[in-house]
Amino acid sequence: MTLTQKSKSNLSNSLDQILTEVTTFSNDKEPNLIAPCCTIGVTDLKSNLYLNTKGISSLNEPDKKATNEKLYAFFSCTKAMTVMGALILYERGLLDLNKPVSTYFPEFSTIGVLEPNIVDKKTGKLLRPLKAPLTQVNAKHLITHTAGFSYGFLHPDYFTLITKGEKLDPINPTIEFFLTKTPLVHQPGSAWMYGHSIDWLGFIIEKICGKTLGEFLKQEIFDPIGMNSCTFHPKTFDNLNRIHFRKNDESLKVQRVNLSLDPILDLGGQGCYGTVGDYLKFLRVWLNLGFSPDSGKRILSKNTVEFAKRNHLPDNLNLEFIGLSHNFIDDDEPTKKTDGWTLTGHAYTSNDLPTGRPKGSIYWGGLANLSYWIDFENQIGGFYAVQVLPYMDEYNVEYIGKFESEVYNALKESKSTTARF
Repeated sequence: MTLTQKSKSNLSNSLDQILTEVTTFSNDKEPNLIAPCCTIGVTDLKSNLYLNTKGISSLNEPDKKATNEKLYAFFSCTKAMTVMGALILYERGLLDLNKPVSTYFPEFSTIGVLEPNIVDKKTGKLLRPLKAPLTQVNAKHLITHTAGFSYGFLHPDYFTLITKGEKLDPINPTIEFFLTKTPLVHQPGSAWMYGHSIDWLGFIIEKICGKTLGEFLKQEIFDPIGMNSCTFHPKTFDNLNRIHFRKNDESLKVQRVNLSLDPILDLGGQGCYGTVGDYLKFLRVWLNLGFSPDSGKRILSKNTVEFAKRNHLPDNLNLEFIGLSHNFIDDDEPTKKTDGWTLTGHAYTSNDLPTGRPKGSIYWGGLANLSYWIDFENQIGGFYAVQVLPYMDEYNVEYIGKFESEVYNALKESKSTTARF
């Protein structure tokens, strides 16, 4: 739905106010700063309804103003890009979603399943060999996070494997890291676990197409859509908004590490940088069921997107992850349903949310408190971007909710005005 001019103006004013509140330092509030910089974008089917940035890129350089052209580390917002790439190969008959991925990446067959108490907590060594999975991992497992991969900050055995024994860099890893430090934590298809699945999907794409993931996505998605800022190799901090970390006293400091500006591998689950404006172009492709209104090019067929955007998580699998939108609804709400997962690289909204976002929408975000959603019913999407750690920073989460609510208030106002005429 397109907003009326009045509603669009009101929305712009309210979002400008949110940006000001988020990025203005004040000793009279706690914390004294929500984020050094913030970009907010809203899009309908055709174009941006709102896109603005306020603040500074780094607290260490207070004169370095943040703009719409500055790059964000997208972190897990990268995942949906990689999945779109996989769906392109699926449409061309080059990737079978149900075929073992070892068909495309033979070394994958060496990855086994962790059993309880198999990792020595002191040395990080395996006390016995990993067992081969009962079911072979396929691309659908990877896309829906049911393969069995996890992250070091989520699973204790992963943490031990990464920090003990042979030290392999987890920030700028080689393929050896993934082959030796990322075993399966459950049998494929038996549970949901967030982790390195989409990194692995990116490696499969590279094997199939014979290019790096960044080269493939540039050729098939970034260039055709006009996402000219997007890259896995920004090389320098010059045009980046810096990552900041909230300390125990609630103040922020520039984070020194955790970014690879010229990585060994293009990581499909976390490694892309770009502008919010370019990501809104990406959202429009999903909203238009595979078609880019910005370039006039079709990226995916309508049938593929219609198929992919449904919930593909089996009913017997329980998806629990901090930050999922169903956490905005009280657990004792009798009609509350657990969110699902799609084949678009996004979670599936199973409930009508208090912000106004309806069930059937899809969403996700990134580690540094980036958050976005795509609403097919109302034909609208939004993106909130900051570069603040740790994940689920309570102050930014509050403003993510405010942002989403303001968008749906504007939609409600537009519908009311249209109904009167």
